[in-house]
Amino acid sequence: CWITFSITTIMRLSTVALTVFLAATSKTAEAFGPSAPIRGTAFGVNNNNVVVSNNGASSMTMRIGGSDMKRKQRILEIIDSNPSQEVVQDVLLSESTSAAIQKCNWKLRKVLIRKIKNQAGRYGLSVDASFGVPPTQEEREEKEREEGAKRQQAKQGALKAAQEQVQAAKEARVKRRAESKARAAEFAAQMKQKKGDSKPAAAPTPTVAAAEPVKEEKPATAPAPAASGNAVTPKTIKELRDATGAGMMDCKKALLECDGDQEAAAEFLRKKGLAKADKKASRVAAEGKIAIASQNGKAVMVEVNCETDFVGKDSTFLGYCDEVASAALNVEGDNVESLMSQEVDGESLEATRQALVAKIGENIQVRRMSTRGDGNTVVGGYVHMNQIGVLVELEGGDEALCTDIAMHITAMNPPYATADEVPAEVLEKEKKILSDQALESGKPPEIVEKMVEGRIRKYLEEICLVSQSYVKDGDKTVGKLLEEKGAKIVGFSRLAVGEGIEKKEDDFAAEVAKMAGVKSEEAAVPEPEPAKEEPKAEAPASAKSSGGAVTPKTIKELREATGAGMMDCKKALLETDGDQEAAAEFLRKKGLAKADKKASRVAAEGKIAIANSGNRAVMVEVNCETDFVAKDGSFLEFCDKVASAAVDVAGDNLEELMAKEAGGETLEATRQAMVAKIGENIQVRRMASRGGEGSTVGAYVHMNRMGVLVELEGGTEQLCMDVAMHIAAMNPPYATADDVPAEVLEKEK
Repeated sequence: CWITFSITTIMRLSTVALTVFLAATSKTAEAFGPSAPIRGTAFGVNNNNVVVSNNGASSMTMRIGGSDMKRKQRILEIIDSNPSQEVVQDVLLSESTSAAIQKCNWKLRKVLIRKIKNQAGRYGLSVDASFGVPPTQEEREEKEREEGAKRQQAKQGALKAAQEQVQAAKEARVKRRAESKARAAEFAAQMKQKKGDSKPAAAPTPTVAAAEPVKEEKPATAPAPAASGNAVTPKTIKELRDATGAGMMDCKKALLECDGDQEAAAEFLRKKGLAKADKKASRVAAEGKIAIASQNGKAVMVEVNCETDFVGKDSTFLGYCDEVASAALNVEGDNVESLMSQEVDGESLEATRQALVAKIGENIQVRRMSTRGDGNTVVGGYVHMNQIGVLVELEGGDEALCTDIAMHITAMNPPYATADEVPAEVLEKEKKILSDQALESGKPPEIVEKMVEGRIRKYLEEICLVSQSYVKDGDKTVGKLLEEKGAKIVGFSRLAVGEGIEKKEDDFAAEVAKMAGVKSEEAAVPEPEPAKEEPKAEAPASAKSSGGAVTPKTIKELREATGAGMMDCKKALLETDGDQEAAAEFLRKKGLAKADKKASRVAAEGKIAIANSGNRAVMVEVNCETDFVAKDGSFLEFCDKVASAAVDVAGDNLEELMAKEAGGETLEATRQAMVAKIGENIQVRRMASRGGEGSTVGAYVHMNRMGVLVELEGGTEQLCMDVAMHIAAMNPPYATADDVPAEVLEKEK
């Protein structure tokens, strides 16, 4: 639906029509929600709560409910009653009033605080700066951390009490068993004595003689432990296991080897542990944890690896990681060998690592470390899920700013901090690719040079930290954030667990081929056209080329790097003999041709996007082929970019609009790149603009599919949006009777 109005006649609505319109407002609101900001969408009314959203990448949502109106009415009644000083101090400035104002929306909150301050000023009362102001995100997080620490402390206390209770019950059970055995032994002795007393008078001599064989039988029952003095029992095995952490069977074997001597058995296990650690050193360890420690303006980050994610969550392993990070603070530079020679609790980290390998049974390695800060700069870090760690070093700012930027780097992974750090060979390679791509489009050399310059600028913005859009606020870059805080980036370090380690992956296709008796080289590259002559001669050529074999793994790597389709990646690798870089360049050059091929396909889905500047607003329709792509983040971002650029276009000229540059690249070039990436025809179909000097303009977009611009002489933007919502619901063909063409009236007559 595409409706625009010249609004001079809107003001001529009759009193009766206006009354009918106001009466129908509630039904309209139920259908489309209340009016929204010029770039926003009102999307619902629920239980007297109106929800308004900006519908953008960094959307904000505001609820204006009946509860706000009740709070407002209650507070204003007190203010309007000309309250005394006691009422102002005890009621208006109370904690309950402050808490009630904090729950209001920001606009109402601002008004109420101002009115209460005016009342307090009448009596010379001071108002705290935090009165009525809701806590910030940092304050809420700090409160949650404190409450979480209290809960954790209570949980640990309860756990400790439960453990003590279990231990006490266990000791009581052992004591009862010992008492029971003692009573049984005493009873047996009494029965034996009673039996001896019941014998004839000549019995004393046989009694003594009978007792002697019993004494001689006892040593004969356990000759083996008598030699060493320590029996190997489940109790001694458990004691050794608790002391060393070794396996039960290993402890039993060690005790048997050492004749039950606990100390000798522990030494035996330590010697065996070194050999076990050496055996496991060759196994791949690609899981683990990133640990960070900081002290006196210096921060250090270490990566400790293990073989499985199960061990990566083990408390013993995690404790060792923290020990390594703390010890790394005393090491100069990033020397892992010096780090492993550091002693903790009288034992080197290397010896502790070997003991941990023997205990856990997996290869454990301290792979790398990174240090930032010398005491003259500000350093902070962030670790995400124990898997990705970032250290940031700044001149100026504070640790909280370092942490925020570290979170951005964790998410966006920029290769460089500033454009000055980008190597010259990287820029030259990118320029060559972009030049070849632009020349293939048939543009003149002078145009090609400008296109390449613009695309290089955009490329640098994407790969450099300071020019990237800040993840917490898309309206500013990281460089702008640093400038506002009076800080400058010195550098950053980023480590990811297992980064660069080639994990062992099971090749299902190769396994099936092996079972079928087919050689792996022949199975590496499936023949695309078996009908060709000598197909077997082609497969070894591509498989043994300089770039390597074309396998499902290499196809997956190219697909992840370029975002192209699986079959396109396979074809590119076959064309370039398995060379990943050449295949990526091949795909980029083919992108423009793909956009031209898809131009003839029907694109009937898409989005209506609106932008405004001053007294002028513009609306554009961008189409794609499927509703699935219409919900894609990159497509929606492109639509907003087109709308923003359209504000600077005079009239409704689409050609002029598509020639506009955004981010160092024309909108047409961006559109073609999106077609190549997404695989659908994308077109900017039409645009409309409203506004000028002395007029008021407003807009409404319903579900991204229906847009209305309204222009008034006089009135407010809110009135424009209300009228736009009515038009979206009722779809009137004309604004006033004067706008109806004569032929339409004649035909109707």
